[in-house]
Amino acid sequence: MTQPSDGGPARRRGRPPRLSREQIVDAAVALVYQDPAVPLTIKRVAEAAESAQMALYRYFPDRDDLLHAVADRVMADMEFTAPKGATWQAKLREWMVLSFDHLRPYPQLLPYIASTRQPAWLPSFVMLTDMLGPLELADEDLALAIALIGTTIVGQATLAAKRTPTVEMVPVMREALRSASEEERARVAPVVEELPGALGRLYDLVIDITVEAIEELADRGGKGGKGGRPRRPAPRRAPKAPLAPMFSNTGSAD
Repeated sequence: MTQPSDGGPARRRGRPPRLSREQIVDAAVALVYQDPAVPLTIKRVAEAAESAQMALYRYFPDRDDLLHAVADRVMADMEFTAPKGATWQAKLREWMVLSFDHLRPYPQLLPYIASTRQPAWLPSFVMLTDMLGPLELADEDLALAIALIGTTIVGQATLAAKRTPTVEMVPVMREALRSASEEERARVAPVVEELPGALGRLYDLVIDITVEAIEELADRGGKGGKGGRPRRPAPRRAPKAPLAPMFSNTGSAD
């Protein structure tokens, strides 16, 4: 047996520490944040975790399963402290801004966040239920309000992540207008120039519309009716195909 310099028995080199599910997800989150446009693959995550690809398959049968887990981690890491004494409107506005900013850096995870298999959304669901509690909405209206909030955030984050930057979009539109009539150019060109500012204001407007929609639900009358007014039924509309809300633990992304 080889002897170390101090005369004691040599220590055999042990096995490397076993890779955990948490370590794999940590490595994947870091990759998708640092390189949002580069597809997250088992190979890239294995290299980042300094592990063999087969080791990852012990925890994740395929890439989709890994991406769902990473999306769940991103959702679970979202923290929010409601400002004390603020109205529900102010709390909701601040939470929608924070959520948008938190999710926007992860464009390739957004489809998985929208169809998460695990209840990573549960803390947000509970928080929104408490936030909107003072409105005393009927359960079906509260569910509708939360679905509206969730789909609005994920939808707007997806659009913002995929949208062509205005510095590229506006010159292309200017060039396209060259083939338009003089009347069309006169009418449309000033609007094109306002696109950067409009897109910068878009999410604020969407938040305003969301808050107003929830206020309208409350005005229609929650449990017992807001302000003592009886609840009146929502207007009849033609049936539509069901939407897949952000806060859903069923389904999978294509």
